[in-house]
Amino acid sequence: MVEELLKIELKGDELHRRLGGGIPAGTIMLVEGDRGSGKSIFVQRLLYGFLMNGYTASYISSQYTTVEYIKQMESLGYSIIPFLIRKKLVFVSLYPLLSGVSEKRKFLSRLFGEPRLWEPNVMIIDAFSSLLSREQDPDAVRDFLLYVKKMASLDKVIILTANTEEIDRDSLFVLEEAATMLIRLNVKVFGGDLKNSATIVKYNNAKGVFQKIIPFRVEPKAGLIVEIAAVV
Repeated sequence: MVEELLKIELKGDELHRRLGGGIPAGTIMLVEGDRGSGKSIFVQRLLYGFLMNGYTASYISSQYTTVEYIKQMESLGYSIIPFLIRKKLVFVSLYPLLSGVSEKRKFLSRLFGEPRLWEPNVMIIDAFSSLLSREQDPDAVRDFLLYVKKMASLDKVIILTANTEEIDRDSLFVLEEAATMLIRLNVKVFGGDLKNSATIVKYNNAKGVFQKIIPFRVEPKAGLIVEIAAVV
């Protein structure tokens, strides 16, 4: 049985504490932001934290092949090869299907037919907005979100990322309403440098004290590093 709070703690990393000590079981998290705001990096850190704390996960990527993803994670100091070998991580690349495809396809319905993707404790779709922008059936979006809610009710954590430049405001609103945890990423000029920050807009069922604005940077081999000073 999965505990009430899924831990994401890494040695020397403050993110788990800033998020209230972990992610509540049953969470539907939406991480949204413009291109380059750090959405993929953020969820890659979450993924590695889950794996290092003993949870299983599936990761659906719309931008990386398997080899590219392994190299990306290695560059951050997040080695996932052992988890892939032990089948603690299921990685699926949709890049070959999405690359060069301009017409709309029924991508969401395909995910229903892959139960192995929904068996792990954590399911991540990066970027969900890429699938949403290609979906030709509006009912499929509603049905998919209902399915996500059903899976989350089984004490799983579902994480979706959305590029706000890819989808219309109405679609984004539907995702925001479905989410129980909404994190909005931004890049701002702070002290003459570009700084990333994660703003927690909505956090239902938080189990601990969390920080509403979490500034962070990314360093090679060190991954995501939470800054001390707030970005305003």
